[in-house]
Amino acid sequence: MKRRRVLLVDDDPSILDSGAAILRQNGYDVTAVATVADALNTIAREKFHILVSDLNVGQPGDGFTVVSALRRTQPEAITLHRDGLSGA
Repeated sequence: MKRRRVLLVDDDPSILDSGAAILRQNGYDVTAVATVADALNTIAREKFHILVSDLNVGQPGDGFTVVSALRRTQPEAITLHRDGLSGA
């Protein structure tokens, strides 16, 4: 079976590194980026099954731009997000 591709977006290096490591240990093919610009460029070039994004990457609410871009270009992908301010 083909490995699921995950785009992980977070500006907190510890979350980005640990999240990517955990996902890889569980069999996912992970691309991890720390900025909205990198996420948008990656979405334009690659296909993903799942997006995991901090909603407050960079500035509060900027993660919604990433979620919207993926939903618009890859509507079949699953999006999971967290509010980086509350840690939820």
